[in-house]
Amino acid sequence: MLRTAAARTARVRISRSFVSAATYTTATRAKVPFPHVSQIAITPSRLSVATPIRSFSSTLRALAPSLGSEVSAGDADFEAILAEAGDTPVVVDFYANWCGPCRVLAPILKKAVEENKKTFLVKVDVDKAEEIAAKYQIMSLPTVLVFQNKKVKDSFIGSRDEAAVKKFIEKATQE
Repeated sequence: MLRTAAARTARVRISRSFVSAATYTTATRAKVPFPHVSQIAITPSRLSVATPIRSFSSTLRALAPSLGSEVSAGDADFEAILAEAGDTPVVVDFYANWCGPCRVLAPILKKAVEENKKTFLVKVDVDKAEEIAAKYQIMSLPTVLVFQNKKVKDSFIGSRDEAAVKKFIEKATQE
């Protein structure tokens, strides 16, 4: 069977990871030399995830968010963010996109951190950052951990109401 250049396996960069697609028949029909992601309808059955890209910033200052803000972290960034934070408490929300209670907790947690201004929020998608989830033994979602000096200071599991989350954040930033 002859394989044209467009029909060979192509690698497309999608959100910090490579996704391999077996063939691009739509690209051959469109006569595009290298297909762009928006020009192709890729079905999930034709995809396989390859090794994620590891990227490091030349300066850690680019990783650390300002107080009261939110940042998403992957396997490569997480430890660097904790190291850069030092004595500043870091609220880490371990979540998954498919988790209903995680979706309920996310805006409450974000609002509480924005109002506090003594900490910042790091969101970790456990489906994308499996190494971090395994290291901290995340078994239930949502799980919220507070780190200070790279050590777990406090935590809670499950969704909470706004008053309980605010009280949790205040307690974590006072000590």
